[in-house]
Amino acid sequence: MSHTSFFRKQSFLVILLCLFAGVALAQRTVTGKVTDAGDGSGLPGVNVTVPGTTTGATTDASGHFKLTVPDAGKTLSFSFIGYQAQTVTIGEQAVINVSLQSTTKGLGEVVVVGYGVQNRRDVTGTISTIKGADIKNLPVSDAAQAIQGKVSGVDIVRSDGSPGTEPAIRIRGTGTINNADPLVIIDGVPATGLSDVSPNDIASMEILKDASSSAIYGTRAANGVIIITTKKGGYGEKLKTSFNIYKGVSNVRRYIPLLTAPELVQLKQERYTNDGVAINTFWQDPYYAVQRTDWQRALLRSGQTTNADVSLRGGNATSNYLFSGGYYDEKGLIQNTYFKRYSVRINSEHRIGKRVKVGENLQLTYRQQEGFDTYSSQTGLIFSALRFNPAIPVMNADGTYGSGKANSELGDINNPVFTAQTSDGYNKNYRMLASVYGEVQILDGLVLRANYAYDGTINNQYGFTPKVLDQTRTTDHAALYQRNETDGSELAEVFLTWNKTFAKNHQVTLTGGYSQQTTNGSYYRAERWGYNDETTPQRVLDNGTDIHDASGNYNAATGIASGFMRGFYGYKGKYLFTATFRADGSSKFPKDNRWGYFPAFSAGWRISDETFFKDNVSFVSNLKLTGGWGALGNQRVADFQYLALIKKDQDQRYAFGDNTVTGIWNSTLANPDITWEKAEMTNISLEAGFFQNKLNTTITYFNKNTKDMLVPAPLMDEHGAATVPDRNIGALNNKGWEIEVNYLGGKGEFRYNVAANASFIKNKITKLYEPGTFIGSTTYGRQNQEISRTYVGQSIASFYGWKTDGIYQNQTAIDNDANIKNDPNKANIKPGDVRFLDVNGDGIVNDQDRTYLGNPNPKVTFGVQAGASYKGFDLNLSFAGVLGVKLYNADRMQGLDPTYPYNMYAEAMQRWHGEGTSNSIPRMTLTSDNQNYRTSDRFVESGNYLSLRNATLGYTIPSKVWGRSGVSDVRIYATGQNVFVITKYKGLNPELGYPVSGDGNRQRGVDVATYPQARSFVFGATLNF
Repeated sequence: MSHTSFFRKQSFLVILLCLFAGVALAQRTVTGKVTDAGDGSGLPGVNVTVPGTTTGATTDASGHFKLTVPDAGKTLSFSFIGYQAQTVTIGEQAVINVSLQSTTKGLGEVVVVGYGVQNRRDVTGTISTIKGADIKNLPVSDAAQAIQGKVSGVDIVRSDGSPGTEPAIRIRGTGTINNADPLVIIDGVPATGLSDVSPNDIASMEILKDASSSAIYGTRAANGVIIITTKKGGYGEKLKTSFNIYKGVSNVRRYIPLLTAPELVQLKQERYTNDGVAINTFWQDPYYAVQRTDWQRALLRSGQTTNADVSLRGGNATSNYLFSGGYYDEKGLIQNTYFKRYSVRINSEHRIGKRVKVGENLQLTYRQQEGFDTYSSQTGLIFSALRFNPAIPVMNADGTYGSGKANSELGDINNPVFTAQTSDGYNKNYRMLASVYGEVQILDGLVLRANYAYDGTINNQYGFTPKVLDQTRTTDHAALYQRNETDGSELAEVFLTWNKTFAKNHQVTLTGGYSQQTTNGSYYRAERWGYNDETTPQRVLDNGTDIHDASGNYNAATGIASGFMRGFYGYKGKYLFTATFRADGSSKFPKDNRWGYFPAFSAGWRISDETFFKDNVSFVSNLKLTGGWGALGNQRVADFQYLALIKKDQDQRYAFGDNTVTGIWNSTLANPDITWEKAEMTNISLEAGFFQNKLNTTITYFNKNTKDMLVPAPLMDEHGAATVPDRNIGALNNKGWEIEVNYLGGKGEFRYNVAANASFIKNKITKLYEPGTFIGSTTYGRQNQEISRTYVGQSIASFYGWKTDGIYQNQTAIDNDANIKNDPNKANIKPGDVRFLDVNGDGIVNDQDRTYLGNPNPKVTFGVQAGASYKGFDLNLSFAGVLGVKLYNADRMQGLDPTYPYNMYAEAMQRWHGEGTSNSIPRMTLTSDNQNYRTSDRFVESGNYLSLRNATLGYTIPSKVWGRSGVSDVRIYATGQNVFVITKYKGLNPELGYPVSGDGNRQRGVDVATYPQARSFVFGATLNF
């Protein structure tokens, strides 16, 4: 599909924005103040409107308002979330002061659920809500980073700190070894992630955590659902313009202490002395005993973050609109790493008569980013900075880059600054997410809605690698690579909603409909080698002399068809029941297994509405008990594994006499029985509010069982090099508790709030293959060391290796050690080597003694938020942390190993160099006879941490300062992101995610020296007109 036709097909969506404005002659001005009836404090953000007109205003930080009332205006309406709305007759009054009465906190709120909205007091599932105001103006590239620590049961896992890196989101634990990401819905449309949405465009995020809430999405809801609602204008709302800008700097939170050049030479020489051989003359050269470069500080610099966005919103009696535009630019800690995003959003809705409503949501984004490989133990950029010799300069006196070519003792890695500065590449992404909808009120309470949406992306990749002759890793040719991919997804839905109350006490809501979504795409790529002229204008494909790659194809087209229904019944608002059912048919599975059926139900009892409770327990203002069960599905697996793949490949050649032909081969075997992964969840929750709901708490227990989990299933017979499909063999369990507590307080103009949440989750594999079998993961390092395994009875991706008991201090300790009494390698063990434990008791330390070493999945995730405001000043703090988690410091394992020709951690100075000198760091040696640096508990560390995720101090300048300028208020603020981390972990960062791309969830918490996460400080201002 060409770029032109890609956008032409959906171009009608771009012109649906209609702006409606009414102008009326001003007759009189009304001013006043809106206060809290409880304590008299001013209420900011209250909507003040003149019913039947387009006139409106919003109270400032002190609760004051001012608006011009047209002739037609007879009353003023005051509304604010959490307070009872109030209407006041204007009459001849020029000043109107109003006190609003607080309602039960949160119970009057409307929350977004699948295919509709629901009053929070009627919700029988577990739904957490994050308001857009809670995440605005934070210096992050996507909203997922902004919500870390703010919601119980939600773990945000960022694998590295490279600009634009999307974190993994885990809701109630890791639900599968495969893709465990939640379903993201943006304005009713399933989306691929959060990075295209500006956090400042978000009105609310609803996180559906239990089965009864998310079963309406069936096969895609096994790992939770995140529903994003973007901001919109209001009917009868006067035009409001908001402009926001912030700019700041970022830096590295910490550096790894490394050996200086003199220390490195000392330890390099000590290896030879310990082994009784002559010192290599290279390490006697005084040139390499002079410190010239701190490679971490040479590579890592200060970054910058810039954000600017503007929004216009408003409406009249029949239409509303919002237009917003945003720009985000993050320059990373490493040169030539960056992330840019340009975004445009247009939302509008229009009433046609009394029963018809139509609207559209349009999101256009352009993203460009570039980064480096920081995962490889061969060429990773941070790995190289930690290993490169400190005696080598960044630049030589002749202007060339310093290198390690002088001797093999300097290793085989390139100057990391050279790599960063000579990089030339980008990844550009164009996306349009557009939807149109129409609603018809057939009868009172009966609404028919139809949606159509299109999600289209174009991705362009470009990379140029220059010829490299003056570094250790050389390339004798320059190469240029380009790739283009186009993907599209179409969604069509139609559903009915019926809402009716009978005899005042019986409330019924029924929703039912049909959904269909298809996806397709194509790609092509090309690579040429041989560029005699490497200047920037000449870096085009036509100038390469050799074609290395020229290929392209269609992406697999997939589709899903669904029917769904949900029913809610409430009696007197006290007894609540919800039932949901969805049927999904997916093209990913064979005909006989194509359809999955996902029921769910839940019930609630509002105890606080019972007469016996209200009359006897006055301090409890809200008490609700809910419980539910449901079945969910997961179809985020490889496509069409039920089919065998026949492939034509240039590498598969066959000779027939003198003729050589290209053949075809069975590259992938088929599994005709493959089907959905299924999850069943039980959920029990208690909500309580105390002292007029100033103090609120929720306690939830959940138990989630994943069945028919797709796992690699090796065949016992011969199958050559063909890929073996997954099989529905595995099962796992996630269960635990969630606790949320918040308190609102204050008096007069001083207001404060404190909130805390914690999740206690246990993850365990309950079924795999035969007893004793496991699922492995990608190995690490140049010795291909296995670190993570998944066994029945243990958590996903648990660490697996040898246990140790200090260092052998003398030969007697070796001779008398029962662990190695029968070990054939005993003669090679020397004082200063690591004492490994014989777990199975056979007197030999070998592979049979490897055992469980730790769990990288946190047992506890928690967050604390605190805020206060006084006379225009506001302060907000957000903390996040984890407990009960282990990390494997693989980079430290290699960074202390003296058998490699690299620099080492400064910790190596604490090595054993005589009896009693160390019981933790082994001796310096040239050999690996005892494999001192094999995978072991020596490198398993506590990953517990407490982080001040963000802190914001702001001041809103009173509206009276601006007079008649048209400015309603101005807020200036300073924000810090990732301000500090309290941890005992020795690596760059304790927040480690999934280091191996394409390995699913089989490895987590392994430190391979990835891009460090930045600490940022920004200053900004918001102007409202």
